[in-house]
Amino acid sequence: DLGTHGAPEQGIAAPHAGNRLGYKNTFGGATVSASMDYQQNSPTTSLAVSMPLMEGLEIGAGISTDQDSATTEQDIETMYVKYSMGGISVGYQVTDVERTAANSDIERTAYGISFAVNDNLSVGYGISDTEFEEFTPDEENTGIGIAYTSGGMKLGIINNTKDNAGGTAGEQEMTEFQLTFAF
Repeated sequence: DLGTHGAPEQGIAAPHAGNRLGYKNTFGGATVSASMDYQQNSPTTSLAVSMPLMEGLEIGAGISTDQDSATTEQDIETMYVKYSMGGISVGYQVTDVERTAANSDIERTAYGISFAVNDNLSVGYGISDTEFEEFTPDEENTGIGIAYTSGGMKLGIINNTKDNAGGTAGEQEMTEFQLTFAF
């Protein structure tokens, strides 16, 4: 178990599963999306914008307010840049989670690179560092993946490690082999 993903503890926000109203449109190349998810005493609102700056270069930013209860909330801000050229894609993202409780903010930085060696083979590598204001050790994640496709068959190998999950000292590792067929 590599921990709960999609939680602010990892610098990633997960929307509630309740009544959600959303809007998404593209204006002059920029994509704007907004949503409101209202649960009793815990609404979530968000706004995100992404746009290409030039061929292969895209930037984006988002803000969100997630109210956990009638008295606590977290404000989340994130920004990213992604560049692709030929078979190479590189990405960088920063996320900041400001919580109501003192000394409980979270900052997350992530990097990733992928390379399509040819039409059938691709490799990717990613790093994520999550800094907890209230915990001493930072959470560090690394992952590498290789995928090979031939016709309707895909073979993949993934290895992920997580150090200091949730700010608690320790190490976890997961390796997965995948074989899928499309008929």
